[in-house]
Amino acid sequence: DRPDPPRALQLSEASGTSLSLSWAPGFNGGLPQHFLLRAEGPDAPPPPAALVTSGFSLTLGGLRPETPYDVTVTARNARGDSAPARLRAVTS
Repeated sequence: DRPDPPRALQLSEASGTSLSLSWAPGFNGGLPQHFLLRAEGPDAPPPPAALVTSGFSLTLGGLRPETPYDVTVTARNARGDSAPARLRAVTS
């Protein structure tokens, strides 16, 4: 089956141009899974989506200073994508 959404998504550090995030995996649906992260900010071009194939943390770089971003983390396996876990974070 498709994986469950990631759990406990949290901001571990923010700088002027990056956000460091961590999360706990949900049930993988019985298949190997990886995670897709996206960040969207008002009047800011979205950085490329980041794909994590192992581990449960990542730093998204290339962001604008003092900008709020809506971050989503989606689990993906061979059967499809989970619902996204969401977090609003602000660069410093």
